[in-house]
Amino acid sequence: MPEEISRLILNGHSDRVHRLTPIEGFVLELQIDYSGLMAKGAYKGWKRDKHESRRKVGCFDFKIFRSDGPEERPMVHPAVISDAAGNLQRETLEKVFEGKDADRLGLSKVESALACEVQLAMLEQEVNWGDEGFQSWTLFPPSKGKRPRDYIMAYLRRLCDEPGYLVTVEKMRAASGTRGVLAPPKLKEWSVYLEPDGSRLRPWLDGDLLDSFRRVAESLPDNPYYASAYSVPDG
Repeated sequence: MPEEISRLILNGHSDRVHRLTPIEGFVLELQIDYSGLMAKGAYKGWKRDKHESRRKVGCFDFKIFRSDGPEERPMVHPAVISDAAGNLQRETLEKVFEGKDADRLGLSKVESALACEVQLAMLEQEVNWGDEGFQSWTLFPPSKGKRPRDYIMAYLRRLCDEPGYLVTVEKMRAASGTRGVLAPPKLKEWSVYLEPDGSRLRPWLDGDLLDSFRRVAESLPDNPYYASAYSVPDG
């Protein structure tokens, strides 16, 4: 599923498609023309130093909504992580993390929807965070043998062991302006929940797929907030 939906997102941005419905019960709202918070906050706060060489941060941004009839509910990481860890088996979560198709895991309809939701949340991390000029800097870069989705999986693993853990976590405000963001799992206490060094699992944007994202990003204009952030002259 991750590669298939990644290509839909890539083609959607290239063709200026604003909404995708790749899975029943979900809507992806593509943030065309750097219209998302990720693009608008790409060069603020700590990101200013990290992104000086990254001119297209946020160009593939998208929002995820759960769709139930006429109602569309935006995805919020704490709720997604809490629901998934509280209702899915650890083995299932690990398979989702690996990239297995949620529809082929023998789950109930409700469980399958939760698995799809958390996998889409992981995909958002994989598309928008990493080493590339169109991605935001991350503590889990592929260049260091990590995967951007490690961030979410660490929380899922911890909640399997400590179901009430999220209640104790103080939510952050991201440089993009997004509220209720979970702090990066970077302290020593997280080591047992992080994917081990030497893991054979690859980032989902890899090989030919990553090359395709690079080509499309190169064809797109720079983030309009880049020039003003670094006082780049016109022309």
